[in-house]
Amino acid sequence: MRLNLSQKFKLLHLFTHTCAILALYWAFRMHEFQWLWISFFAFLYVGIFGVNISLHRYFSHRSFETSQFGYWLLLVSSFLPMLGSPLAWGSIHLYHHRVSDTELDPHSPLNAGRFGSWFTLWPQVTIPLSICRNFARDRNIQWLDQNYFRLVILYVILLAAISPKLVGFLFALPAVGCFHGASAIAVLPHLKNFGGYRNHDTTDLSHNHVLAWILSLGEGWHNNHHHNARKYRHGEKWWELDPSAFIIKHFLKRNA
Repeated sequence: MRLNLSQKFKLLHLFTHTCAILALYWAFRMHEFQWLWISFFAFLYVGIFGVNISLHRYFSHRSFETSQFGYWLLLVSSFLPMLGSPLAWGSIHLYHHRVSDTELDPHSPLNAGRFGSWFTLWPQVTIPLSICRNFARDRNIQWLDQNYFRLVILYVILLAAISPKLVGFLFALPAVGCFHGASAIAVLPHLKNFGGYRNHDTTDLSHNHVLAWILSLGEGWHNNHHHNARKYRHGEKWWELDPSAFIIKHFLKRNA
């Protein structure tokens, strides 16, 4: 039986969650808590560079220009969260922006429910070619998308060959953290009467949400982002801290 893309990702997420649970059990059973620190710092890198800067702000929204080195750093980093290639993840995300909180929105909690939206049990969706073409111009993105699951298998094998612990602590736990961080953004800022606040009167339900900001490592200023998706800085008020924007401004952004 040939699995479709959605089924492959569900199996991947099941695998990462299983490995993460086993890793946590081993760390607490053996009192090897230093591995949890390794996972935490790996999660900071993978979450901020792999998801927030790479998949989201750079490849999906092209909100800044970077150097050739920055491009390759972000392309490699985009693979690590196990959320999909820039083409797969970015196409769905851009479609979400186009139809946000309508009946066509693929991961809105209004359509999939809170549980279904959080665990990616979304209704089947067809992404318009006009969105996918934005990624088709980049052959490297196309190659990564076509070979994504082969690379996942190779990556896991290489880590396991070095040490099985790396599969749990360097691969699975950071990936699980990124999964739930992305889920927090998909659900919490798009629920009515569930906390949060709005700086802008957008046409959707997007809210800025502090808990979503914590879980996603800085992406929680969601109403600001939906107001102007092309801005690389999501925080607007002085206290809306935005670590990804700081890194982009000082280390990645190429001035025109």
